[in-house]
Amino acid sequence: MTVPPAAPQPSARAAHAWQRNARLWDFHFGVVLVVAELFVAFSHGPGLWVWLMNGWLLLSVPLYAVIGRPALHGDPENSRRAIAFCAGMAVLYTPAAILAQEASVAMVALAPLSYMLLDRTRAMTFLLIYNIAPLGGWMFLMWDDPGSLLRMVLIAVVVAGSSMSIGGWVESIVVQSTERAELICRLDESRDELTRLSVAHGALLERERLAREIHDTLAQGFTSLVMLSQALEGELERNPEQARRYVDLMQRTARENLAESRSLLASLAPAQLDDSSLDDAVRRLGERLVEELGIEVDCQVSGAPCELPPAVEVVALRATQEALSNIRKHAHASRVELLLAHTDLGLELTVRDNGRGFVTTAGPGRGYGLPGMRARVAEVGGTTELTSAPGEGTRLTVRLTVAACPRGAYAPTTPLQEARR
Repeated sequence: MTVPPAAPQPSARAAHAWQRNARLWDFHFGVVLVVAELFVAFSHGPGLWVWLMNGWLLLSVPLYAVIGRPALHGDPENSRRAIAFCAGMAVLYTPAAILAQEASVAMVALAPLSYMLLDRTRAMTFLLIYNIAPLGGWMFLMWDDPGSLLRMVLIAVVVAGSSMSIGGWVESIVVQSTERAELICRLDESRDELTRLSVAHGALLERERLAREIHDTLAQGFTSLVMLSQALEGELERNPEQARRYVDLMQRTARENLAESRSLLASLAPAQLDDSSLDDAVRRLGERLVEELGIEVDCQVSGAPCELPPAVEVVALRATQEALSNIRKHAHASRVELLLAHTDLGLELTVRDNGRGFVTTAGPGRGYGLPGMRARVAEVGGTTELTSAPGEGTRLTVRLTVAACPRGAYAPTTPLQEARR
């Protein structure tokens, strides 16, 4: 009863047990054949008929090598080669079994082979043939000797019952092995599907991360350039000195945007953190807002700065950039407070303005900046609190707890730590 795997499996664990031990079955068949040959040879002594029967039985070796073995290890059950092998063995085995009843030891190999090559019905049919055909020969040759005939019949019944029992046991092993192979095949398919989904999910997360990076860096830089160029148009003739200041600021913004783009492509930390601390980077962002809008910005840093994981510093800097970008574009504020507090647990960033404010419950899904910032903060185990109302300004508080930062969270490599040393 040979059942091929549900799908080609290069792994040895997906093959049937007998397919992994082909040489063991070859050895088993060879030993049984040699024993049967010896029984035939020593049953009646030397003689022409004995040698002819041994030679005839020996033909089962090429039959097994050419037909039986390939069918056992490559064909489905009930294949043509499987039926041809079983039929050929019946033709070769029967004369030897008639000449020497001890040759029925060959059933030790024929019974399991029949069940592995054929289904139950066909296997039992051939087992009956293997046992009934010699019995018919014995009855024809020994009909005048009832004692010997009865002994032959008893031997045939015992051999037939034993071979069918062994064959049934082998069949149960075959069925179990087939079910196991199919189960392994399904598990491998499920594992491959899980791997594919994990890769797709990872790619999606990476795209979201890159989208946030682009929004928080390049997009904000380009927004600053557009606003500065608009302001420059109005100052070119009226105030050349102010116009030159805008040009210098535009050049600096463009250079920083270029540095950010290179940093993004190289998957490094923000360019602002390459050669300075987080505190200095936040102060520079406040100074930039003063230069661009000419408003009052109060930047305060409290607490003893400590070495922080790169992921926490990146999120704090990006949250500051997003808050100041929203103030630049929407708030129309005249005063901004930028507070960065170092605590024993991590960081607390507060950005507060006296601008026109907005209704925080309206349109929570609009835009990309605030949702992206919240997602970025949540990735490192932080919290975001936003309060605002029309005419009352806006307050954004981001709390980043170092202990809650999950291992493996996005933390691009940065030379900041080495620079501090």
